Amino acid sequence: MADDQNNLPLNSGNSGDGNSPAGTSIIPINIEDEMRRSYLDYSMSVIIGRALPDVRDGLKPVHRRILYTMSEMGLTANKKYTKSAKIVGQAMGQYHPHGDSAIYDALVRLAQPFSMRYPMVDGQGNFGSVDGDPPAAMRYTESRMTKIAGEMLADIDMDTVDFTPNYDESVLEPTVLPTRVPNLIINGAEGIAVGMATKIPPHNLTEVVNAAIDMVNNPSIGVKEVLRHVQGPDFPTGGIIYGKSGIEKAYSTGRGRFLVRAKVATEAISGGRQSIVVTELPFQVNKSNLIKRIAELVNDKVIDEISGVDDFSDREGMRIVIELKRGAQPEIVLNQLFKHTQMQESFSMIFLAVHNGQPRELPLPDAIRAFIEHRIDVVRRRTAFLLGKARDREHILVGYQIALDHLDQVIRTIRNSSSRADARENLFRYFSGRAISLNGTEIAGITLDPVKYGITAETLPANGSLILSYRQIDAILELQLYRLTQLSIDEILKELGEVRDNIAEYESILASDKKLRRVIVKELEEVRDKYGNERRTQIVDEGAELTLEDLIADEQVAVTVSNTGYLKRTPISTYRQQRRGGTGRLGMKTREEDFVAQLIVESTHSYLLCFTNTGRVFWVKIYEIPDVGAAGKGKHIANLLALQPGEKVVTYLGIRDLTEEGKFIFFATQQGTVKKTPLTDFSNVMTRGIIAIGIGKDDELVGTRVTDGNQVIFLATREGMAIRFPETDVRSMGRPAAGVKGITLKKDDYVIALATTPSEESRQKRAAEGATITPCLILSVSENGFGKRTDAEEYRLQTRGGSGVINMKATAKTGKVSSINLVDETSELMAISQFGKMIRIDTKTIRAAGRSTQGVKLLSLDEADKVAAAVVIPPDESNHKEPEQGLLQ
Repeated sequence: MADDQNNLPLNSGNSGDGNSPAGTSIIPINIEDEMRRSYLDYSMSVIIGRALPDVRDGLKPVHRRILYTMSEMGLTANKKYTKSAKIVGQAMGQYHPHGDSAIYDALVRLAQPFSMRYPMVDGQGNFGSVDGDPPAAMRYTESRMTKIAGEMLADIDMDTVDFTPNYDESVLEPTVLPTRVPNLIINGAEGIAVGMATKIPPHNLTEVVNAAIDMVNNPSIGVKEVLRHVQGPDFPTGGIIYGKSGIEKAYSTGRGRFLVRAKVATEAISGGRQSIVVTELPFQVNKSNLIKRIAELVNDKVIDEISGVDDFSDREGMRIVIELKRGAQPEIVLNQLFKHTQMQESFSMIFLAVHNGQPRELPLPDAIRAFIEHRIDVVRRRTAFLLGKARDREHILVGYQIALDHLDQVIRTIRNSSSRADARENLFRYFSGRAISLNGTEIAGITLDPVKYGITAETLPANGSLILSYRQIDAILELQLYRLTQLSIDEILKELGEVRDNIAEYESILASDKKLRRVIVKELEEVRDKYGNERRTQIVDEGAELTLEDLIADEQVAVTVSNTGYLKRTPISTYRQQRRGGTGRLGMKTREEDFVAQLIVESTHSYLLCFTNTGRVFWVKIYEIPDVGAAGKGKHIANLLALQPGEKVVTYLGIRDLTEEGKFIFFATQQGTVKKTPLTDFSNVMTRGIIAIGIGKDDELVGTRVTDGNQVIFLATREGMAIRFPETDVRSMGRPAAGVKGITLKKDDYVIALATTPSEESRQKRAAEGATITPCLILSVSENGFGKRTDAEEYRLQTRGGSGVINMKATAKTGKVSSINLVDETSELMAISQFGKMIRIDTKTIRAAGRSTQGVKLLSLDEADKVAAAVVIPPDESNHKEPEQGLLQ
């Protein structure tokens, strides 16, 4: 629209609708401009007047009005409690016309010790709980200010802050409180405005005040100097903060993130079980909701090691007891709780506050500096106010002094006056007509000493006459008769001297910035000594940050694996060494049809690599395997790994260092494929498992071994064939590779087992070093219960991919080959049938035989029964002593 049109006044004669009253004008405006202007006005109203705290006193308007209302009502810490409804009504009627519920909610928060690090309201009654329980109605609760809240309002009646009219301009209210404590930092704040939000964590008063004192003395200090005093947030509910680097970054920029965890401990309970005891929670975590969440995780089988959760919290403190099942590892359960519940929370700090009338994100030093600037202004205004009061008092006392020095004339003048007003005028005329000089000469019968009365050339009246002001005369007229005694005269003169000393002190403070800062430091020290307390939240540096592994002692343990897949770990110290022929001890309690199939001796910090029939590998830390005692059964592998339907673990390897160079994992599949992959390729641990070898649809992994790259590989098939070839025939490949042919199989034949033996060069080297070299014996067992031992050297070395040689005669009598194992003269064999029939055999009683023999009967089976598995019993189970080399490969 053109400018002339925009400025064209319209009335009832020329308006579009003809309804505008005569004499009015309508000015068209752009709706976009009006919307923009109105929205900005609304935004600033919310930002400044409601949602964000002031950087000086750390209060939003509603909190400031509540405290000021309580101060006006005289509800100090040493007075009786008053109904909260009365406080809310007074605040709403005088200062905050936004509804009683909003005011009461704000008052309640000021009284909650779990919300405020230093509560400002002392509440009596139900003010809510950490469980999220709502407070009682305002008509039931009572309140008064806390002592530290009194420091927020100290000196407010000394013209220390500006006042502004309230919403209806009936009374005045303070624009800010003259606080002596850095409330914004010690209590924090949280609020959502328009287009911005603030979330300031609480801090420890002692630390913040010490930093403020340092900054008062040295205004140029930065974040590094502040961090010497302020360790980090200090939440009212305690907890543990991890990482100091994040704190420094947040305090430097005004934004940051802290990881906060619950404070826990483990305790032993009845039945040899353990419990996790939670004594502190992260800030603003609802305890009741946390317990419900833990119960949900247990019901949903996300965490199945917990048997119960009880809340024993009381007035003395928090105590949540999480009872664990027998054999459960507290460290593992705790790690799951940190992952799935609010026992671990991140606190995102946004240090946003109103500074000089504008919202600003403030680094911590700037926030402390703003508080100090406020204190400088408050102390200067207070000193000027006190100076004015002292000068007024001096004026009155000087009047007393003059009157008392000339008492006879004063009394005579008063007695000769007809009224108080007449006496007032007569005294004024009498004293105003007396000339004075600075040398103290006697004039008109009155000796006036200028030093005595504090008269100087600057204060001497222009006409050289002494003037008692009407204020002084009024004070003289109100002087009580007892004040005319000599004692009272001395008191007046003493008070005058003290007032003049105060005037000199106030003037020196106002004249010296250094002295003014000393006053601020002294008051800060008083606040610190009176209200400071110990830090509640523990802060752990990155270098000292505890991981789950740090909680586990690095010790050797024996991991036993049962034939059906149950795992457990037991400290080696449990298996005390015994003499030969000892009775031994029970190493694992199993079901009747189960038995120990493998023993792995490794550190608790080692990895257990679990390879499945589908070619995947999972990592399990040894300490994650349950420690259930020597006689315990343990936990099934399916409860530790995320196995897919039909997937099963076929081999376990214990490895301490996955980054060790020169080591390989050697694989063999049912279809005769072999592969070796550097151990370092498995160092990227992933809990969901990864592909270890590419396997075809109709193939399965048979076994894996850790090798040094120079061993001899032995493969045995179900039809009784075997091949033995150097490991060097197989080149190193990556994880996804499918491998190369290890043995050529006949129709319907497949590989049943993989074994590795030292190379001839390695054996000779060990013999040269004085080691006793024992023969490597291959123990073959058939499905009909036949078995035999054969020296591995009888299997001639071939090249990879050949058809192999006969390992065992597979006839209708013996059945197919079921398994092979490496044994020595001390080994014991455990065999179990499909019907659960078991036998334990000393392998040296099995006759040594050539390759092509069918062996001897080991186990008598029913006609339809077959051998399901045959394994060498681990040394700890068969020899009843601590194993030295672990399981034979």
